[in-house]
Amino acid sequence: MLKASLLLAGLLALSPLARGLPPQEKLTSSNLAGFLERFGGNFQVLEPAYSELASEKLPLRDESGQPLTRRHIEDRRKLLADLRQTTRRLASHPEDLVAALTLMVQTEELADDLYDLSQIAYDNDREVLAKRFADLAFTMDGNKDRLQRYTLDLAARVEERLQQLEKENAKPHDPLETQPGNP
Repeated sequence: MLKASLLLAGLLALSPLARGLPPQEKLTSSNLAGFLERFGGNFQVLEPAYSELASEKLPLRDESGQPLTRRHIEDRRKLLADLRQTTRRLASHPEDLVAALTLMVQTEELADDLYDLSQIAYDNDREVLAKRFADLAFTMDGNKDRLQRYTLDLAARVEERLQQLEKENAKPHDPLETQPGNP
């Protein structure tokens, strides 16, 4: 009972942390660091929740009716570790297109996992737990959408830069300009 109470208290704490940017604010390189910091706060709350789910004697079942196993929780923990690493990578290199794409995909996977957990909790009459996971899944979907727009903008900038470089490389070069001593 104490573990269930601790789990509930931890999940109640998800709501204020489950945020990124206000929906109307566009994600840019200048506000990315703040967004990622708040985004990473969600992971700090999920890890204890996953630990509680793994150790609880709750009769949680997956969509096929089989008991939810530790393996599934361990897979979700790996995703959190990967998300933390990708978040740090993108925070230190906001123009890293691969990191932005990776974070977007991982965020979508987390949102799907949280939605699945919410449905499993609903199926097991754990409505408070289900609502918390569903709220966080909704938040992650919103964060994924902002990351998607940021990634598309970043990809457009990278493409534009590549086109500029191709144009520069396609220009004929005057051999006299490259010789030392010529002004």
